[in-house]
Formats: sequence, structure tokens, C-alpha cells
Amino acid sequence: MGKGAVASMFRLYVAAAALAALPLLLSASVLTDAKKESDRTWILHGSLSETAYEFLTAVRSDTSILCGKKRYGLHRIDELVQNRYLLDDGEWQLAKALDEAYALYLSDRRNGCLNPYEIYPDQISIQKFESEGGENILLERLENALRKYERIEAEGGWKKIPPFSGLLKKGDFAKPVTAIRARLYLSGDLNSSNLSDPFFDSGLEAAVKHFQARHALKTDGIVGQNTLRAMNIPIERKILLIKLNIERLRWLTGSSKEFIAANIPAYTLTLYRDDSPVLEMKTVVGRRDRPTPMLSDLMSYAVLNPYWRAPKTIVKEDILPKLKAGMFDYLERAGIVISRNFDGNETVDMRSVAWSRYNGEDMPFVFMQKPGPLNYLGFVKFMFPNSFDIYIHDTPHSGLFRYKERQMSSGCIRVEKPIELFHALFSHDQEGRWSYKQIVRQILKREEKLVGLSRPVPVYILYMTVFADDTGEVHFLPDIYGYDEKMVSYLKEPVPDTESFAVRKDFK
Repeated sequence: MGKGAVASMFRLYVAAAALAALPLLLSASVLTDAKKESDRTWILHGSLSETAYEFLTAVRSDTSILCGKKRYGLHRIDELVQNRYLLDDGEWQLAKALDEAYALYLSDRRNGCLNPYEIYPDQISIQKFESEGGENILLERLENALRKYERIEAEGGWKKIPPFSGLLKKGDFAKPVTAIRARLYLSGDLNSSNLSDPFFDSGLEAAVKHFQARHALKTDGIVGQNTLRAMNIPIERKILLIKLNIERLRWLTGSSKEFIAANIPAYTLTLYRDDSPVLEMKTVVGRRDRPTPMLSDLMSYAVLNPYWRAPKTIVKEDILPKLKAGMFDYLERAGIVISRNFDGNETVDMRSVAWSRYNGEDMPFVFMQKPGPLNYLGFVKFMFPNSFDIYIHDTPHSGLFRYKERQMSSGCIRVEKPIELFHALFSHDQEGRWSYKQIVRQILKREEKLVGLSRPVPVYILYMTVFADDTGEVHFLPDIYGYDEKMVSYLKEPVPDTESFAVRKDFK
């Protein structure tokens, strides 16, 4: 499918989502009978209704929309408010303009205003599954963070800390210490009111550690050059990063109160229930050359004791070169078997095939690994079928989770606590079943078993380089795939905001 077709499908999808959401404020007949219905909604007794004033105030005060406000036609609305009496159908035109502005604004709030497939054409897949309720809790927290940092900016922001050589640590007495105190006080890392003290005391050390923890830095309480660079990032840049992440969250998340969120740059996965985290764990994500994609989908089943069926990329780049090199013993020790069908009941002797004839494309074989402790997927995989063939799974290499940076997979997400995740999902979904004892008994059988969820759970694989935790602390993470900069580069070319959707190629 070409980019133009994808862009068109995305615009139709967003438009449909906006129209479906209109009943939250307006009657469903607003767009089919705009003159009759919207006159009652927006205009009462010849004047703008309270609903209209609330809507216009919300739009004008919302700073989270990356595409600007011209797209809502506010100038035209203002003109119609002033001159509607001079036109035969002035009130109808005003109501219609408000209908259109509201539909677009609601879509922007729920789905974002940019086209993700234009920015990340091969790195994102979106399936929205709405349920009753407001915004996703992750989005709500990040919007609160935006307001916090905009208040700091409105009060003047923070000044750049002058450069210094070496390190500053507890016990030092130096002029830059006062600038560090002022910087950390403004961002809420330091509570002290004694900002003119040039002595680096234990209170300042604790504040530095707090700042470092929020920025994924080594939490040693020492101000070196990495910590100094992080402290000197301007408030304007912080606000932009928050807005980028709000936009990406709007693309992917829905309003469900139960969901799984994997944050790629944080190397974490969390199960939320009633908007609260009930299980958290570390993850291993895709390498930069095989990145884990952003996506939203529904987890519908899991597989205990799974066979590992190698995806085409791994066959082409990892397995086939070993076969061509004659590394048959190595592959057999790893439990690799080759079959002519998906079920594995037509196995092939790997030594009998002339592998030099193949290049990894359209091969008539399925490459599999038997269940067991050495299986690449471990003892369980969690499935949410998608176009990337990405899933969440266990791993026999648990030592990987001790590393701070964990870009080590071929795209799928490996989790630190797979059995706990299976138990949390399936014991909740199927009461009276899948205790830890039952799970272990099934695993010991070494038989592949598919287990379905009666209530599928939304899965969000997110790229959040900024997030707010459940205490309100705002965290800033490294841009491990360069997706922030990709989005910034996209925005440097002005995004048209006078049309319904900001898909730049349509305006060239």
C-alpha cells in the first residue's frame, strides 16, 4: 500500500472517530441536520450558549495541540459572532462553524493532529478500542506535566548554569553551586529556600540524585558534565518534548481503565487496572537496527510452552548464514528443527538441504524451536496479532535484565516477570483458574497450550521519552531510536493548519 493510500485511510479513520464521539456533547444529528440541531446546541435565544463559550475557552487555552489553532477556524467564528445578524443565515453559519471546529478539536484531543504514518511510515500500527471514560491516565498525567512546565516558563524559566571544569560534589564550596540550587529549586528537585548558599551540602546532594533519577542519569549526587548538560536544557525544549509525547500518546491510547503499557525508552512494561499499576517489570526491546515498533492492539491469548517459529528477518539474517556455514550441531543444540509446515510434523534433516540455493526469501520451510528451558521465547508468549508480528514473551536469558540499557532483541519485547504477568491476566480473567500451581504444572508438561482471554486487554507499545509517574514526577529519557528528532524535523516544515488533517504531502 502506498503512502498516499495509507494517509487517506488514516484521514478517514480519524474523521470517523471524531463523528462517533460527537454525542458526548452534541446530538448525533448535528452533522446531518446542522441548521435544526446545532442552533439549539450552540445558540440559545439569539446568543451563544454556555456550551459554546466553554468550548471556545477550552480551545483557546489548550497549548497541547501541535498543529496550531488556525485549523479550527476561530477567526471565522469570531467574525460570525459579531456579524451574524447581518446575514440571512448567520446563526446557521455560526453553528455550522462551531460544529466543524468541535469535531476537529475532539479528534485532535483523542487521536492527535498529525498523521503518524507520515512521520513513522514503517514503525507504527494503530488499532483504537474505545471504552467509556475519559482520557487515558498516562495522557492525563503528561498534560498535567505540560501545565507544570508552562508555569515555570511563564515565571521566567531557569538560567543556564555557567560552565565549570571537573566535578562538583558534597563538601565542595564553589560559586556554581548557587546556580545549581536555583535550577533544582525551580524544577522541584530541591525544597530548600537557602538558594544563595555556595556550599554543596547533603540536602543539595539529595536534590541532585533526585534530578538524576528523573533524567535516567547515574544517581551519584555528583554534578559532572552529563548532569550539567541535562540541567542546562532550556525550559522551551522540555515543553516541546512533552508536547511530542502527548501527541504520540493520543495516536495510540484509548480510554480503557485496564491496559498493558510497554514504554520502549524506559525498558518497562506495566499492567494497569482501574488506572492504577498492579504489576511492573523490566523489558528488553529491539535494537536500533531492528526497533520495536509503536503500536496499539488487543491481547487476545497467550501460549504456554510455545514453539518458537523464527520470523523471516531472523531466518534471513541469523539462521540461514549459520546453515550455509555448516553450523548444524550448534543449531541442533539450540533445539532448532526445520519443517515443511507450520505444525512441525514434516521435519527436514537440515544436513540434506543445499542451503546455498536460498537467499531467505520465500523459503519452503518453517524454522522452529522446541518448547523447553532453552526456547528463545521461554515458557510463555503473549499474543496480540499485528502486522509487525510483534509479541511479548519470556526469555531464557534473564541476566539481560541487570543491564541499564536493554536494546537487545530483534523487535519483540522480552519481559522480566512473564509468569507473574500470565497469572495477573488469566487468574483475573478466569476466576478459579490459573493459580501459580496450575501454571507450573502446565509448563512441566512441555506441551504447547493456547489460553484465550475472554476479555481481551488493550496493549500499548509506546515511545515515551517523557512520562509522569503516579506521584506526578516527570521523567525525561534518552531518545534511543531518534524518534523525537524525527518528529522535530517533520515539524520544522510548517504543518498546514487550515485543513482538517495535517498531512503535508496533500498540500504540495
